[in-house]
Amino acid sequence: MSDTPIYTSGSTVKSLWQEYRIYDDRVEFDTLFGRMTVPFDHVEQVVVSESEVEGLFKGDLHLKNFRPALKLDWANFVEHVVLDKGEGRVRRLLFTPDDPEAFKSALEDALARYRERRAGGGA
Repeated sequence: MSDTPIYTSGSTVKSLWQEYRIYDDRVEFDTLFGRMTVPFDHVEQVVVSESEVEGLFKGDLHLKNFRPALKLDWANFVEHVVLDKGEGRVRRLLFTPDDPEAFKSALEDALARYRERRAGGGA
């Protein structure tokens, strides 16, 4: 697979100056604690979620489908992406790319291409 990212979310104050990248077969998070890689084979779903603080004001405690999560940045306070994994110790990641909807769309497109290649027997 290529080492050129398909999509790069630039570092911003919302992401605590961390960078998030999508490749042909994985998502990489350059965090304050080092690089975290999530292979596409582990990704179950990706959604954009409103700020938990905003949800609390509406009475939504975000308890439906609750999973303990690793929050990589200010995800509690702003719109963010939720990535659920099927494997590993941490099964849910919350993070704030510069444009959550664009990141989700790019990731879903990359996942679809990856799964199509895998189903067709391609490398």
